Amino acid sequence: MNVNLRINEIVIGEGVDVPRSMRRVLQAAVEAELARLLTEKGLPHSLEQDYRIPGMQVDLELKGKTSPDRVGKMVAQSIYEQLAK
Repeated sequence: MNVNLRINEIVIGEGVDVPRSMRRVLQAAVEAELARLLTEKGLPHSLEQDYRIPGMQVDLELKGKTSPDRVGKMVAQSIYEQLAK
């Protein structure tokens, strides 16, 4: 089964600075973690048909210095959780 998931933009809130040079790391982490979750946990029911979400807000609790890789994984996990509701 092929799943096409398009995320146009990820907006990181105030207080989180992702340097331009690390944005690809964040993007790759989101993609890899979503792929892992879809493989391990399966496709959420909300995505079994053609489905469009105009926007989604996820809240992350970031403490201290957090790597773009870790932020990307947290974003992907939050997205998957929202889709699985």
